[in-house]
Amino acid sequence: MPGLLITGDVKGAGTDANVFITLYGVNGDSGKRHLRQKFRNLFERGQTDRFVVEMLDLGELLRIKVEHDNSSNSSGWYLECVEVTNTANSVTTIFMCGKWLDTKKADGHIQRVLYPRY
Repeated sequence: MPGLLITGDVKGAGTDANVFITLYGVNGDSGKRHLRQKFRNLFERGQTDRFVVEMLDLGELLRIKVEHDNSSNSSGWYLECVEVTNTANSVTTIFMCGKWLDTKKADGHIQRVLYPRY
């Protein structure tokens, strides 16, 4: 499934931590997937990162979990939103976040469960 992760355009929004996503649909879940690309600095301020994750058709998406492992000095991340496209039916689902994943900001959480915006 192709997906976009959009990092917010606010000071300190980018992260150097390892980022993971789990998708949950009516037909099951994807399991925890590490989002990475060789030779690319991912999840920087104001940046849109595109990924293609191979998985079985999960059907209608119910929720996603996005998290990082807090593995660097600049781990805090401001995630604007996630868009996921199911290639089986070309349906794109948007998951708004607009929150920090940061142990030192807001509520201190480094994982977020997001629900579709309808």
